Amino acid sequence: MKAAITCMSILLTGAAALHAQDATRQKLELPTPKPLVINKSLHANGTLVMEMNAGEVRVVCSDEQQTIRLTVEPRGSYDDATVQSWVRRFDVAGDRASIDLKLPKNNDNHRGAKVTISVPAQTDLKLELGVGDLTVKGIEGNKEIHVGIGDLTVGVTDGAKYNEISTGTKIGDAGDAVSHEQSDGFFPKTKHTSLQGIYKLHATVGIGDVNVVQD
Repeated sequence: MKAAITCMSILLTGAAALHAQDATRQKLELPTPKPLVINKSLHANGTLVMEMNAGEVRVVCSDEQQTIRLTVEPRGSYDDATVQSWVRRFDVAGDRASIDLKLPKNNDNHRGAKVTISVPAQTDLKLELGVGDLTVKGIEGNKEIHVGIGDLTVGVTDGAKYNEISTGTKIGDAGDAVSHEQSDGFFPKTKHTSLQGIYKLHATVGIGDVNVVQD
């Protein structure tokens, strides 16, 4: 009887090992997803309006004049058609670009993909991200930016060009290194106004940290 049990145990152990090897092999054989890259024309001094549910986002200065580029880098195994379906909208009409992205929520709920949007150096921004991290670097213009849950970092090249810079969050830290203001605790916020400058910057987060930094 003991011999039969021992034999059965060995068989089950062997079967489990083979199953694990097959699962590992299948996982290794999954294709590596390619980044999705879309380029369109957008004149300087235009406006980018973006809505996105979740992910890691960077908005940076384009290395090509009058061009907006959307790059989506999946974090997981997806086919090209699936990645393309995340882009619900990417339109340019005149001097206004509109982007609407709906990405999967993997693991920690907001790392389904990394998204980079390159725009002309002078572009007004109206951005909203539900969950994740959003960074803006090297862009001059009016900025109205909100993140529901996560961290927001907004770079400013020349603070003298802004007549108003304000930050705020419900729970977290709010900082403005350009105006040398810092606030923390519940409902922290900073606000700096000037008689000079032509731009306004409003950066807010529901839960998380928001920081204006010097580019």
